[in-house]
Amino acid sequence: MSNTVEISPELETQALSILKAKSPLDSPDFNPIEYLNKLFVNEQSLSSIDTVLTKLDAKLKETSGEAERLTDAQSTKGAYEGTRDLNRAKEAIQELFKKIQDIKAKATQSESMVQNITHDVKSLDYAKKHLTASVTVLKRLQMLVTAVDQLETVSNNKQYKESAQLLQAVIQLMQHFKSFKAVPQISHLSDRINNVQRQLETFVLRELEYGFNIEGGLMTQNGVLHDACLTASVLGEDTKEKIIKRYVDLQLVNYRQIFRPMEEVSQVEQISRRYAFLKRILKSCDEEHANIFPAEWAVSGRICERFCDFTRSDLEQVMKNNTPDVKGLLKALQLTIEFEGQLSKKYDKVGDEMLLFQIRVLTNMFHFEKRISAVFQPYLYLYIDTEDATIASMIDSYTESDTHADVEDDGSMVVLPSSTDLFYFYRETLDQCAKFSKGQALFELSQVFAKHLISYCNTIILGGLKKPVGPEHFRFSSLALNTADYCCITTSQLEEKLKEEVEEIYTTKIDLERIRNSFMSAISMCIDATIRCLEQSFDSQFSQMTRISWSTIDTVGDQSDFITQIQDRIKRYITVFGRNIANRRYFRTFCDRFAEIFITKYLVNIFKCKTISEIGAEQLLLDTHAIKTMLMDIPSMSNEPNTTVPNSYIRIVNKGVNKAEVVLKTVMSPIEPPEGFVENYLLLIGDKNTANFTRLLELKGIKKAEHPPLLEVFQKRIVHHDKLLDNSHIIPSDMASTVNNNNIPNAITSIASSAASNFNTTTSTIRANIPNLSPGINSPTEGTRGRLNENFRKLVLTGMAFRKDLQDRRDHTQ
Repeated sequence: MSNTVEISPELETQALSILKAKSPLDSPDFNPIEYLNKLFVNEQSLSSIDTVLTKLDAKLKETSGEAERLTDAQSTKGAYEGTRDLNRAKEAIQELFKKIQDIKAKATQSESMVQNITHDVKSLDYAKKHLTASVTVLKRLQMLVTAVDQLETVSNNKQYKESAQLLQAVIQLMQHFKSFKAVPQISHLSDRINNVQRQLETFVLRELEYGFNIEGGLMTQNGVLHDACLTASVLGEDTKEKIIKRYVDLQLVNYRQIFRPMEEVSQVEQISRRYAFLKRILKSCDEEHANIFPAEWAVSGRICERFCDFTRSDLEQVMKNNTPDVKGLLKALQLTIEFEGQLSKKYDKVGDEMLLFQIRVLTNMFHFEKRISAVFQPYLYLYIDTEDATIASMIDSYTESDTHADVEDDGSMVVLPSSTDLFYFYRETLDQCAKFSKGQALFELSQVFAKHLISYCNTIILGGLKKPVGPEHFRFSSLALNTADYCCITTSQLEEKLKEEVEEIYTTKIDLERIRNSFMSAISMCIDATIRCLEQSFDSQFSQMTRISWSTIDTVGDQSDFITQIQDRIKRYITVFGRNIANRRYFRTFCDRFAEIFITKYLVNIFKCKTISEIGAEQLLLDTHAIKTMLMDIPSMSNEPNTTVPNSYIRIVNKGVNKAEVVLKTVMSPIEPPEGFVENYLLLIGDKNTANFTRLLELKGIKKAEHPPLLEVFQKRIVHHDKLLDNSHIIPSDMASTVNNNNIPNAITSIASSAASNFNTTTSTIRANIPNLSPGINSPTEGTRGRLNENFRKLVLTGMAFRKDLQDRRDHTQ
């Protein structure tokens, strides 16, 4: 076991304070790091480290010497002296304990003396308190006895005003004697008060019963009935409710007799007579009976409340037996909603500011909104069905009305008039239905709106696209496109309005996204239908192109007649379409699609030609240049002045035209020597596809018997070119049948995607080796025959230079 004595930090601190130890070395929480930091605050102070060490050694020796001295002194003392010191300490402690006991005894004695002195004072205080309470109780008892005596007297004399005042005082006084109910005298007083209350209740009810006749008319003085009602207010809620119920039933007894469910006057069409009857009742109550009942009773409001309950029950039975027509139903519902609004307004505003708070507490129970009109809600399907039929008939008439409006149009019409008429009707119908119901009926109406928007899109917008090819068709397709765009935007606004009006439970169920998508699809179909009609308009010209004997042409002349005819048709029809498009974005989409499809179709018809000679290929190159000029003019055929051709459109046209030029330039290449022709094919087409090479040989008029030597040379030469494509898709063999497909969206999508794919596979090698046939064309210009005649000479020189360039390359290769 360790002999070390542990001393608490508090005891050690007290001992150091008694010893007046000031050195930090004597502190119980001595921190050597802090002590050294105080001695050496910076680097310069380290120069005195030797002096500090000397002082510390001296302090250590001094402390060691003192410890040895105290140890020696303690060891020299004998056991007797140690025992003597210990006994002295014990005696001192015992003496201190006796003194503490004496002090405690004297304190107890002093407290007892103080209690004896103040005992009489406390008794007097208690006596005074009890005496005051007794006097107060006796006074109240005296007042209660006197008040009960007086109350019995005035109640027997039917003095209701005085009875009300005394009864209220008695009830308040009796509250102070609840704890004294076991006292016989108090119990007897309580019984007397109860008897008086029962007697007063009987008297009051009898006064109100005899105060009105069977029809609710007044038969006694207002003052007597008023005082009786004051007494009833003091008697409690049960008495008041009995009086109100009796009075309300009395006022509505004639109403119940006249408007029985089987009577003619009770039918839905006669509902205004019900409300007029109530107004007469309220007028009588306000003029003749207003001073009878306290204002806080709100008796007229209770009459209205009971009237609404009776009316709702009657109407439910009436409509169950005989379903109303839509006109009568809506008229009755409109009158009912207005009537409920009048009642709500009447009982939301109180003129008497003194009774404002009290009356408001009561009138907050009156909720007249939908109190009667809720009975009509299950029958609103009649209204929805009628609106459904009305909208359907409107859409059926729009085809004729739009045609008539188009005939009378002065050029200002941007959308089909039927679209604005339809949405105006929607807005009016929505506002009307929201007044009737914001629940199930309004949600069902939104479903009807959605159904007929789809019908309008399919019947009016898309149905009109079946018109025969002509200016009228292109004008209608532009109006149909604008209308689809307008309907798509307005449908979003309609959805927002519906969600604002409908109840929250139906908000998430209203979704017109499918309708918007239908109109967006209609926009695309309008563009596709316009392109299809354009294609149909120059089918005869392309047939003429394939019937021309390109192998026998011996001179290059002006552009071909079929190209001129195509230019005329495109300019006439696209101008009509473009100038009526409101959103330029859609016209740009039309231009991109048409350019891709037209160039693809042109390329297809090039391959439909049986044989093309070198001169024939030069003539087709000239026609291709005219087509490019025409296509560059299309974006300017809109109603926007100074239109800039988009770069994306220029790229589409350049890719397509370059592809046609590559084919024609390959056909222009001389077949002799074979190595030169093959090399030209590899440089221009840039693929190693045998089928493509064979098809161009056929187009050039090379007989099949002559193909093997050329194919052999082709196979030998392709090994010397390591950047050739497997297939450049230069021959649109699968597009020839797709172009004439009657399925517009699928045809347009297939052709456009195939064309885009084919254009993208044209290599940079092809573009680098194709001479620019029209370097000056950067923006659309008005194509004219005169300008083509000027470019014709350049084209002939370009063809000659092209043949010379091919010959030089052949010689260099050999």
